[in-house]
Amino acid sequence: MEGDSVTLNPDLTQIQGFILIEWRFGSQGSIIANIVGKVISYEDEEIFKDRLQLDQTGSLTIKNMRTKHSGRYKADISHSTGTFFTKFIVTVYESPAVIDAAEGEMKLMSVKEGDPVILQTDVPQLTGDELIVWRFGDEGKLIAKHDLEPKSPPLYYDEERFRDRLKLDQTGSLTITNTRTTHSGVYKVKISSNKQTLYKRFTVTVGERFDTSN
Repeated sequence: MEGDSVTLNPDLTQIQGFILIEWRFGSQGSIIANIVGKVISYEDEEIFKDRLQLDQTGSLTIKNMRTKHSGRYKADISHSTGTFFTKFIVTVYESPAVIDAAEGEMKLMSVKEGDPVILQTDVPQLTGDELIVWRFGDEGKLIAKHDLEPKSPPLYYDEERFRDRLKLDQTGSLTITNTRTTHSGVYKVKISSNKQTLYKRFTVTVGERFDTSN
């Protein structure tokens, strides 16, 4: 899923005694990483900027993935006696389907109908490569998403329940304005970057506002 990491592991029997390992991506077979002896280098800074991690076993990890990273990956493993080839087909699906309910700390929040509520991620500063995904309810319905890397604006979903009520700020915190009792429930956020993945959970209770003027 978007924001997840994947590790591609070549056959260890092919790795023993290698001279050169070249990892290639896509139909053109462009080199994205290689290892000569113990020297590791990365070639593609555009699509895979700061996402690749190649270790001494030849395994390649791709972090914080997007759908554009779907495709064919090929490892050319060269020995003095010849070259072995290992291929992987990777499919990255848009937006994580479920944010694990057990992940992240839980915060309890309570407001009255009509009042706003701010679900703070407490992230001091984003680096610009994060994928922020907010989900609501036991079914984990997608309500907001922001991919900072392409510098595109946030996307908001569930027009029926949250129409014109959601706003994401630059730290990934979510504000819900003009709340209703139907907005009570569990909110979960997953913030994926090239360096780490953070989870937060909030239980929001929106109480009825009674007219006390009479």
